[in-house]
Amino acid sequence: MDHAYHTRELAKAYETQGYYRQALDIYTVLNRHTQGKDTDILTACKRVEPLAAEAEYETRKARLAVLLEDWLTLWRMKYHLTTLDNLISWKRSRQ
Repeated sequence: MDHAYHTRELAKAYETQGYYRQALDIYTVLNRHTQGKDTDILTACKRVEPLAAEAEYETRKARLAVLLEDWLTLWRMKYHLTTLDNLISWKRSRQ
């Protein structure tokens, strides 16, 4: 996003909607521009930072659960395909 559009209002809108990482990024840019002299922006950074970290943790946890489920599905399919292959081999050897 172009830094020209980084405003407190946009950061607050992101924060209100639960987009904490985007809000924190904007607050951080604003904090750099004010060289840390604006206490409202510093307060906002401190408020949003743990929320962004928690949201990222939950996102990673959910993604890991999906990956684990996919891995288990693939493992089960491989097991069944191996069993089927063994049955076919056994059937051919009996003919």
